[in-house]
Amino acid sequence: MTWYVVRTKPRQETRARLNLENQDINAFLPEITLQKIRRGKRTDVTEPLFPGYIFAELDDYAGKFHKVRSTFGVAKMLTFGETPATIPDALIEEMRHVNATTQQKAQQSAMPQVGEKVEITYGPFKGFIAEIVQLDGESRCIVLLNWLQKEVKATLEFSEIRRS
Repeated sequence: MTWYVVRTKPRQETRARLNLENQDINAFLPEITLQKIRRGKRTDVTEPLFPGYIFAELDDYAGKFHKVRSTFGVAKMLTFGETPATIPDALIEEMRHVNATTQQKAQQSAMPQVGEKVEITYGPFKGFIAEIVQLDGESRCIVLLNWLQKEVKATLEFSEIRRS
């Protein structure tokens, strides 16, 4: 089995990967999680590491070329002249390892824990250090902060705090 480079249609990497997997073709889409500012707030966004490309593992290139080429989301198989572009197994395994590690770190950093000290990064309390006292749903938490020598509770989005 050899890994080949597949060129996808614009922004259809996930669709191509899913359609290849539905045809029992092993496909891999390396992704990276970045922090971007959307609507004035910092959010984590997962994007393809190589936009427009995925990797497919084929045992019979000549026999499955047309099957891969006619898959929804796929534009073409990448070739150099008549030679198909291949990727070593070791490189794919390394990318899978990095992909899993990155996703694990993103999940850990996304969910703050009760009792954790955080810095408020947005709003009127920007710059204040607070302690998380309760998680409120999947994207909010209730924090306790010291303001004018009083302890005040505030509800904040995860995107409005940063671990200190």
